[in-house]
Amino acid sequence: MIVKMKFLSITGPKEDIDRVTEKYLSKYEIQLENALSELKTVSDLKPYMEINPYKDALTKAKSFSDLLDKSNISAVASKDITLEKALQTVSDTDNCLESYNREKNNLESRQNLLKQSLSKIINFKELEFDVDKLLKFQFVKFRFGKISNEYYEKFEKYVYDDLDTVFYKCHTDEDYVWGVYFVPVSESEKIDAVYSSLHFERLFIPDEYEGKPSKAIAELEKKIAELDSELTEVNTKIAELLSKNASDIRASYNKLNSLSTNFDVRKLAACTKDDNLVFYILCGWMTESDAKKFEKEIENDPDIFCIVEDDHNNIFSTPPTKLKNPKLFRPFEMYIKMY
Repeated sequence: MIVKMKFLSITGPKEDIDRVTEKYLSKYEIQLENALSELKTVSDLKPYMEINPYKDALTKAKSFSDLLDKSNISAVASKDITLEKALQTVSDTDNCLESYNREKNNLESRQNLLKQSLSKIINFKELEFDVDKLLKFQFVKFRFGKISNEYYEKFEKYVYDDLDTVFYKCHTDEDYVWGVYFVPVSESEKIDAVYSSLHFERLFIPDEYEGKPSKAIAELEKKIAELDSELTEVNTKIAELLSKNASDIRASYNKLNSLSTNFDVRKLAACTKDDNLVFYILCGWMTESDAKKFEKEIENDPDIFCIVEDDHNNIFSTPPTKLKNPKLFRPFEMYIKMY
């Protein structure tokens, strides 16, 4: 059974559109149409052009709401909140989180630098020489790097004994051998070329380490762990802030989301001027029963006027199809919707 639809034109003072949308239209299932397209025969119509003032605050409120503990989200009581309170909650939360995030980013940046330093030396942990002293050699050159196991075996078996070089083997895994080779300055170019032909990948160690690699690694790991503790502390503060204000954050999001959605109704509205007064016009479809309820509800409201159009020949848009069937026939609605 197809429900009869009615076309409504709703108008009132321009500044009253939000109240009408929230107080009345939000209760009903209405398919709004573009008023400018529907009222082509009406002169002096203009689009309702305004920028959504809730957009930025809503984006922040949503990001804060998404950070809330999802396991406790159902326990956060839904409460009403004023627009001023919602905006203040978003602003205060944003300022606090910005401060915490700056601190967090600084800690993460420092930690990443330490991790980079650690990654450069971790595979030379077994080297039993002071790195800072190696870097000061004058007559012997050194090269830190890695070579694949396949080429290292060939190097040891066929090449090593014939070269004026010492290869100090450090860490190994299933793919590579990490180590340091030493060569006399006078032989360095020739021997470097041999290592290069064996796909030795040179790694450059900066002069920031003191003592043996094992000592430098231990110090780096200690500093990284200390920064981990500081990061945990900052994350705890963020979690406590969100938990403490969860109810207000959620209420702020709901309030701003509602206002933003209502504000978007303006995209489909038109404006007209009568003397010095500007009026909005909204057009859309409601079921016949909803249209009667709507008319009844607004009959004592002096700031809203509604015309229900019965003659569909004067309307440019196609009325939506709404089905209302007994439960027995509802499975067959699918075929009607597909058609």
